Amino acid sequence: MSISSEYFEAIADYGGVEGDTNYIAVMKGDVVRLIKKDKEWLTVQKDGDIGKNIHNSILQKRYNQMIIKIIVN
Repeated sequence: MSISSEYFEAIADYGGVEGDTNYIAVMKGDVVRLIKKDKEWLTVQKDGDIGKNIHNSILQKRYNQMIIKIIVN
């Protein structure tokens, strides 16, 4: 398990787990902050909410542009 604060962009929709607030839904194009990476799950933050998401098969590589945009603006 590793802890991170990298940003990723969703490349597919993931609806979470209905009725379970431990899981967070993401839509293609959403940018999330990776908090923790386990063997099977990612813990991510989106819009202030934190939850689990399926492994990096739905997330692109590091989203450096977001960090640059925040600094520039």
